[in-house]
Amino acid sequence: MLTQEQIVHFETFGFLILRQAFKTREMEQIGSAANELWAAALQRDPAATDLGVAPFIELSPALAWLAADDRLYAPMEQLLGKGFIWSGSEGNNAIAPGPAHDWHADRPGPKELDYRRIKIMLYLSAMKKEEGALRVIPGSQREPLHSALYPFQAVHGQPNPRFFDQCGAEVPCCALETRPGDAAVFSQSLFHGVYGKMPKRCYIALKYAARPAADAQLASLYKYSPYAFEPHASFVNSGSARIRGMVDGLLQLGEKAADLVPQYYP
Repeated sequence: MLTQEQIVHFETFGFLILRQAFKTREMEQIGSAANELWAAALQRDPAATDLGVAPFIELSPALAWLAADDRLYAPMEQLLGKGFIWSGSEGNNAIAPGPAHDWHADRPGPKELDYRRIKIMLYLSAMKKEEGALRVIPGSQREPLHSALYPFQAVHGQPNPRFFDQCGAEVPCCALETRPGDAAVFSQSLFHGVYGKMPKRCYIALKYAARPAADAQLASLYKYSPYAFEPHASFVNSGSARIRGMVDGLLQLGEKAADLVPQYYP
């Protein structure tokens, strides 16, 4: 459970680190199961240097329990409200150093700010600022800072982008330095980036969202996370009531959500 201070921190700054949420032995087991999935992906693509697999934890009973573990589930219920939903997972294993992941928000734009979506990052090695730790701009999940930084979205992904005439690594920020066992929690409307990527930057990302309460939120979920409406069979048929509850009804809502997208995103 989060303390009131932690909740206020998240509401204000848009991120939170749950220090040593998982024990060393647990992280070893998580890492072993993750490596099995990445090894299978490498067999399919021997030339890959950045193994991104999605869905991820849904593919392994040794990892699926993470979605409903009380150390993550309870904070998500506090931040997203009862009845929150699962919106997928991914596992990334960077075999070689990669390019910077420049400043951006996963769910950008003022109209996205009323619909809360959260990503939790579990890194399998220690992350330092200059070696690939996630950098965030505190408070950028809220107005007026979100709109002030919205021009960053337009240059994200371009060669040698400039951000207010600075290179990305020079933008004032907070680096979420973590150790294995920490869980980095952040709003998907928060502006974030990664600079100084090192080899073997391995992480598991878990994604949750408030259950859509309006057509606009349903359309937004489909636009940015259409896979949420096609939950993996392992979750639909899970023995965990929590997991089944997070995906309940999503498959049936998919067709309605798809029809709403042109109305809200013409």
